[in-house]
Amino acid sequence: MNNRNIYSLRSLNLNRLIKVAQTGDNNAMGMILEKFEPMVKSITSKYYGTWAEFEDFIQVGFVGLMQAVYNFKEDSNTKFSTFAYMNISSEIKSFVTYLNRQKNKVLTDAVNLEYNDENDEGESSDYYIEKAEEENVDPLMKYLISECYLLLKDDEQIIIDYWLEGYSYKEISGLSGFKLKKVDNTVQKIKKLLGSKQEFYEKTKMFFGGAV
Repeated sequence: MNNRNIYSLRSLNLNRLIKVAQTGDNNAMGMILEKFEPMVKSITSKYYGTWAEFEDFIQVGFVGLMQAVYNFKEDSNTKFSTFAYMNISSEIKSFVTYLNRQKNKVLTDAVNLEYNDENDEGESSDYYIEKAEEENVDPLMKYLISECYLLLKDDEQIIIDYWLEGYSYKEISGLSGFKLKKVDNTVQKIKKLLGSKQEFYEKTKMFFGGAV
């Protein structure tokens, strides 16, 4: 970011800065994220739990803030700070719901493995704990992918499940009973959803890395 651009952006009022950010200007978006960081941290502190790192919650809060920036309309008779607060809170609540789903899944898997993986002495295995500790996937990306998946209808989720397993469109059509056109439309739909979330992911990471 050159000094001249910094100066010109800092001279703008918030609504004007939002309009610039809505055009895709990373510098303007970075200034808004910086300005509202205390709000994100304040909201996060109300929902933070030990099932994820505090920074993970903060990053999700910034996703909510960026969505507020892109969706804000100056003529909506709502102050941006109010709109941002609602969006940040909603996104963090969704993240808490996601974490609870993951927690219940891990606990269920643990019970299944303990039941099915007993050794000769009848003692349960701790394999599931080791496996979970070795998992090293970015929590923010996993959350965003999960949110996209939940936007699909039940029949679309069936198609995407097969697609993620590596089946071809023709194989998915045969296994699911859906026409090739529906399979193609569903895969394109999830790609579009993931593309929109990818932008939030990249800008959040850039901000945390000091590039935005």
